[in-house]
Amino acid sequence: MKKTFYVLMAFVGLALTSCEPMEDIHDEIDNDLDSQLAVAERDYVLTEDDYEELGQNFPNFGSVEDARTLIPTLLSDLYPTYGAGSIINVGFDLFDPLRVQDYSVSSSDYGMIDLSTDYFSGMGEVADFLEAKYPQAENGEYVRLTYNILAEEIAYELSADDFDVIGDELGDVYPDPASSAAQYSNFDRRSDRNAYWSDDMIVEALGVAISEEFGDIAGQQYNVTYAIYDGSSGTESMTVQFDGNTYVAVGGTSYEISSEDYDAIGEEFATAYPGPAGNAAQFGSFDVRETSNNYWNEDMLLEAFAFVITSEFPAAQDGDQFVLTYKVYNGSVATIVVNLVLDGGAVTIDEDASVSTIEETKVFAYTNGDWDEPYMLPENSYTEEFGQRFSNFGDEDEALAKIAIFLGREFPYAEEGEYKAVAYRFYNGEATVTEYANFTFENGKWMAIPSVISDALQFGFEDGMWVPDNTINYMLSSADYSIIADALSGNTDLATQLASIDRYGNFDRRPGASAYWNDDNLLLAMQALLNEIAPNAEEGQKYLLTFDIYNGSNTTESLSLIKEGGMWVVNQ
Repeated sequence: MKKTFYVLMAFVGLALTSCEPMEDIHDEIDNDLDSQLAVAERDYVLTEDDYEELGQNFPNFGSVEDARTLIPTLLSDLYPTYGAGSIINVGFDLFDPLRVQDYSVSSSDYGMIDLSTDYFSGMGEVADFLEAKYPQAENGEYVRLTYNILAEEIAYELSADDFDVIGDELGDVYPDPASSAAQYSNFDRRSDRNAYWSDDMIVEALGVAISEEFGDIAGQQYNVTYAIYDGSSGTESMTVQFDGNTYVAVGGTSYEISSEDYDAIGEEFATAYPGPAGNAAQFGSFDVRETSNNYWNEDMLLEAFAFVITSEFPAAQDGDQFVLTYKVYNGSVATIVVNLVLDGGAVTIDEDASVSTIEETKVFAYTNGDWDEPYMLPENSYTEEFGQRFSNFGDEDEALAKIAIFLGREFPYAEEGEYKAVAYRFYNGEATVTEYANFTFENGKWMAIPSVISDALQFGFEDGMWVPDNTINYMLSSADYSIIADALSGNTDLATQLASIDRYGNFDRRPGASAYWNDDNLLLAMQALLNEIAPNAEEGQKYLLTFDIYNGSNTTESLSLIKEGGMWVVNQ
């Protein structure tokens, strides 16, 4: 009633005043009304009726953005007497099903972890990339990653069934050889016989068998052993690879230098290269920093490679090719792959060889601080453990309940708060697919994380309406202090402070200390961090950054920043 009175009086004033502009009068009315409204702060949790009133089919929102858009209307109805400066913390339910993000690694992406190649050498580098790509990943996040990786050679021996397949597939092309191979389960290598198999014919036959067994994977190499007959029974082997169109013979035996090999290198070269040899044996890698006393130059490395190859392959002959994997230290440990050819007991770089890589797509989950593949339920568990008719589940609730019990038996030493990402087979009514679920260990048992979660947003009353506060609360991790140190490394005035945060993972806030961070420098550090971790943040985005400090004791401080004009400034 009081508010209506003020509006009426304002319009009476308008009727009696002809010289004052209409716009100024409206502003005066708005300001007058705002001054009469209450300023309050309170909490509110949405009810089922609220969701229905907002047009939702279920008592939850489908996204945080939906909540931001719809809740202000509800607040206007619930709190018509609240004015400027009022704050309401609104709790609501959010439908948050597990989503798997797809990402394909580009050629330039490999440089994120200082690789000079456009492929990963192993799964450790894949995990390193995911950590670098998603520094703010949270427990239970999934990525379906497509990437190139060094192809490990697969050893395979042809079986009688394989020879039958070869006989069927190549019967029209090579009638006598194919029939002989199927009948005797070997390749006839007698060149004067109608059933003779040449090297090129064998490559074609091996391609048939591998395609049947593994499918056609471009770049993957297979070292295939097979039976022959050349007047007596014997065996041969050949390495073949699918080049994207057909199978071809390739050279090179794959070998990775082991910790035992590094020890042997340490002993073998202790006299010739005492520092480098001892370092290699101690750390299991070759120091390739030119400024180091333990430096291995290329000629020294080739000597070490020759020693390993001739030791491991005493029957190797000149011209034999090898794909050697080894570790180097150049400030951090990296894996290198080199193609070599044996020549008179020494090895040289095989300039004509190429590294074999394959494109691979796998799903990874972030749990307990690491990226790894989800735990895949054993295939026999569906029928033997879970009582399913087939090797899959057909009901989601049943799947989650039974998997939780199964995890308790499989991982009896789980710790409170531990996460587990699980992959399981599920029949959706049309096909059997792989589904994923997150579990957490709480109060002594595994529990599935529900798809409907509780969330909250803060709304403030500004300019006559309720608006969401988009502040992101961010606690700096240990990696963030290193990010700041790297980002500001060119600032010589902060050399002592940067060395301190990189070492201790906190900001020294003791005035007078050599590593003291004053308010201006602290702002500079937080600006540098946000430029690195949130380079694409929208205008108006707010961050409340909480960080570790040392002021005589270990504690924390917070600083609120907002992006304005493309710059991060203090949010007053």
